[in-house]
Amino acid sequence: MRKTLLLMALAAFTAGSLAAADTTTRTFDATYTATINNLPTGAGVLDVWIPLPVTREEQIISDVKIDSPYDWKEGVEGEFGDHYAFARIPVPQTGQITVRVQFTGTRRPVEFQRISDVAPTAGELQRALKADKLVTVSPRIHKLTRKITSGKQTTLDQAQAIYEYVVTHMKYDKTIPGWGHGDTERACDIHAGNCTDFHSLFISLARARGIPARFAIGFPLPKTSDGTISGYHCWAEFYLKGRGWIPVDASEASQSSDPAVRAFLFGNQSTDRVEFTRGRDLVLSPKTSEPVNFLIYPRVELHGKAVGNMSLSLQVHDRKGGEGMSTSMQ
Repeated sequence: MRKTLLLMALAAFTAGSLAAADTTTRTFDATYTATINNLPTGAGVLDVWIPLPVTREEQIISDVKIDSPYDWKEGVEGEFGDHYAFARIPVPQTGQITVRVQFTGTRRPVEFQRISDVAPTAGELQRALKADKLVTVSPRIHKLTRKITSGKQTTLDQAQAIYEYVVTHMKYDKTIPGWGHGDTERACDIHAGNCTDFHSLFISLARARGIPARFAIGFPLPKTSDGTISGYHCWAEFYLKGRGWIPVDASEASQSSDPAVRAFLFGNQSTDRVEFTRGRDLVLSPKTSEPVNFLIYPRVELHGKAVGNMSLSLQVHDRKGGEGMSTSMQ
């Protein structure tokens, strides 16, 4: 109990200290660039789905424009409200497609003590307890979560114990093949991976304990004004009744030896990220050949088969000379 109380005290202290300089919102212009290489050449038409950023509780997204000569149609995923665009594109002779999405974002800090309780529907809670293809709720996950949360009486204490376990037992490592799919069973086997693997394990353990949890993915933003980010970042959220959806970033926390940073990343977020989509096993329209594991890369199919190698970047330019912008979030 003392350890949990200490962690919460650190979180409260850090939310006030680390976020003290981050009390205003951050407004920026961004360009998402996705390059799809090694496409098969020859006759045929590609089906292409790309993610689009969308306004959520902690961010406002506006002026979304797709810089591409193709005819894109926007869709909305039914369970999580993700936005995406779809186009049919003739197979290019170059074997490569580049798509750019420009948008303006305003991001506010998330502080545990100020999270508004937007009560989810019964369907949302049921979905947040349901296993996904790779986010399993297997017998060994049940056994492990019982061990981790033994003696913890409240949902908050149980979630915090799970977070501490993932932070201390997982290693951020992209050298071992198989990382990046968000595979809970692999995470249990080798205790290593990237942010998708960390947060799949957290979500699985939370769900096994009866705590609704969900997956979110987007990009980190440069700590200073402008810059280019060459890869995605993801995190998890769990639902605390009477409080709301609480963010956790176990993978970022694992890379810091500072207890205050680790405490901050349980329940708090600064303005240094932007969310694109939520959820796993996403069903899009037109339907992909199988549900999409998570949506941050484009999904490209030819004759019902996924094709191409993907690379991503996000170019960011802060408004007002790179110093950020104080904007009211309604």
